[in-house]
Amino acid sequence: MSMPELEVAGYKRFPKEEYEARWKKARKLMEKSGLDALLVCDGPNYTYLSGGTRDFSYTRPTIFILPRENPPTVIIHEFFKDAQKREVWVEDVRVYTTLLGAPIDEIKKAFEELGLTKSKVGAELGFEQRLGVSYNDFEALKKELPNVKFADASKILWYLRMVKSKAEIERMRKACEITSRAYDVLAESIREGMTEAEVAKILYKTVLEEGGASPWALTNSGPYNYDVVSAGPVNKALRKGNLFWIDSGCAYKEYNSDFSRIYAIGQPSGKQKRMHKTVCRITRSCIEAVRPGVKVSDIARLCDREFQKARLEITFRAGRIGHGVGMMVTEPPHIAKYDDTVLEPGMVITIEPGVVTDYGCFHVEENVLVTEKGYEILSTATTELRVV
Repeated sequence: MSMPELEVAGYKRFPKEEYEARWKKARKLMEKSGLDALLVCDGPNYTYLSGGTRDFSYTRPTIFILPRENPPTVIIHEFFKDAQKREVWVEDVRVYTTLLGAPIDEIKKAFEELGLTKSKVGAELGFEQRLGVSYNDFEALKKELPNVKFADASKILWYLRMVKSKAEIERMRKACEITSRAYDVLAESIREGMTEAEVAKILYKTVLEEGGASPWALTNSGPYNYDVVSAGPVNKALRKGNLFWIDSGCAYKEYNSDFSRIYAIGQPSGKQKRMHKTVCRITRSCIEAVRPGVKVSDIARLCDREFQKARLEITFRAGRIGHGVGMMVTEPPHIAKYDDTVLEPGMVITIEPGVVTDYGCFHVEENVLVTEKGYEILSTATTELRVV
């Protein structure tokens, strides 16, 4: 007897139509690439295509197979069985019982029954992709399926995930709202003498109270520390004259936000105010170039020109001036001169050029949705240099 829909509704990440749309889009891309199926086993890709919870360790690999011509198959460990049968919209759910690595026998059997033993199969082999099974297990699988040609499916997987549905966008909008609210609370709470770690705890608490999950933060403050742009909060006290920079975000139903703001401890100096204003202006100029059909490399070149006009150099050295956001905090595309990805409606990117000096870290990252005619800034917290 099947479970009543009311009993399983709370487990489903999205309606069935969401996954059917993803599978349909994937199959069109597979056809263009000459692929007969996709084999997906990395966490975010698995959840994106199956709707099931990934294993956050490497103990129990989760496998999703999407044939071009047949319904999908999920292969999971028995530990996940009861939960995932409520989560996924997949009829063919297969279970393995050992903890000896990838379920090679089960995958082989599924390929045989799906008619894929002489096929070309896309897998997570390329750009910013990782297999959710070990190299040795993947090699063993290839030996068991000698007539299967495995090919790189990274372009397909990233294209699917880069262009968000309306439902995904709403989750990202909510994540940005929660983070913006947390930044407002910080403006009311930060005091001289507090440590970076104490401030971060306020942000984390606010995010959780507002319904977010997985809050995180990068911070810096004070001379000799403004160049530390990739470390978490430390027990360093905020002093008058310091700028406190915080880059943070959270997840809302597994979709992320990621943007930064700056607070002045006491009245900022004239040069601090001027540099902050300049970086905000350049950031906004780059955002105004966002629209469908634009290459992200052209936005990066525009940014370079704006910095040259201002006689400044980008010294916030992240290798790019922005990136995609979604199920992961940083995803393709990279907003850089070496990435020619063309923007499409539904993409969500960050714009974040920055300048690091001995008197402040000036970096005001924004989350930007590409709309049908232009853009929408999702990170609604004020970009003003707030004095606390």
